[in-house]
Amino acid sequence: MTNEAIILDMDESRELRWTFGAVKTFEKRSREILKRMDIKDDKGRSIANMPTHAGFLLANYLRLSDILEAAVGAACDISALDGKDGPSEAAIAIDGYLSRGGSLEALQQAIYRAYLVANDPSSLSEWEGNLAREIEVKRINKEKQEAKMEVARMELADDQTKIERLKKISGTAPTSSPTSS
Repeated sequence: MTNEAIILDMDESRELRWTFGAVKTFEKRSREILKRMDIKDDKGRSIANMPTHAGFLLANYLRLSDILEAAVGAACDISALDGKDGPSEAAIAIDGYLSRGGSLEALQQAIYRAYLVANDPSSLSEWEGNLAREIEVKRINKEKQEAKMEVARMELADDQTKIERLKKISGTAPTSSPTSS
């Protein structure tokens, strides 16, 4: 079992620790958020009323800002509820992380990684492999799109060359079609 600490430079240096208490706090707060947002599954059932665990909630709903705030609050053992004087400690920590160059995607990955380290270390390598494959698929798809654009540019240049050659051969400018405007 791995026991590595995940420390992030947020509003201050903070360690993500998924203790049993943190998991319970996060699950409770997440269900409240999902209920308030009336999030349903594909069969129309309320997610908040289903038996779910922290891993499921993190994997499926961490992109929701309120769930992210609840996760940071629980994992860092700080408040995730807005105070009467402003944003929660968790929101301030998230803003600090972003202002220091972090991204929401990197924060979400760090939170989920910290959860796996503490609660399901045997699945960590599989998750990391899936992340690597996802990055590779994105890279390949981007390169394919760029290649398609280059082919389209080459075809356009070839078509424009053909038009110019036809203009020279006919000695006249092409007339527009009666259906074009």
